Amino acid sequence: MSDKKKENRLRHNGLDELDVESLLAQWQTCVEMANSVSSRRDTMNNLFVTLHLALVTTVAVIWDSKAYPLLGLGCVLCLIWLLSIGNYCKLNQAKYDVICEIEKQLPAQPFNDEWINIKNKRFYIESTHLEKCMPLLFFVSYIVIFVLILI
Repeated sequence: MSDKKKENRLRHNGLDELDVESLLAQWQTCVEMANSVSSRRDTMNNLFVTLHLALVTTVAVIWDSKAYPLLGLGCVLCLIWLLSIGNYCKLNQAKYDVICEIEKQLPAQPFNDEWINIKNKRFYIESTHLEKCMPLLFFVSYIVIFVLILI
């Protein structure tokens, strides 16, 4: 965007350079907070994968009816994991909504533009949907293992 267009846009929004700098600082803080939430979400997912792999390994070693409580625990952990993914998704969505609102007053709107470009892609699947596959796979695995031990 040319300097003239930026200047016109800023005047149109009633902002001076100081206002823009303040908004930009707020925008940067919000982006850092969103990145922090994403990092915590990744850590949580890694923790749950580790827990489930340990549970599956323990069940494989025991492989009798004594493993049923562990399978039940695994199913409960899957539910907690799914709910946590949903909560992180809502939290990040709220943060990105705030970021996009701030961007409306700035000369450029990179997050909003990125989201529009991604939405226009034919085969885009939101990462939350892909993330939810892991707890569902573990849940199905626990049910299958339960039936196999039962047989």
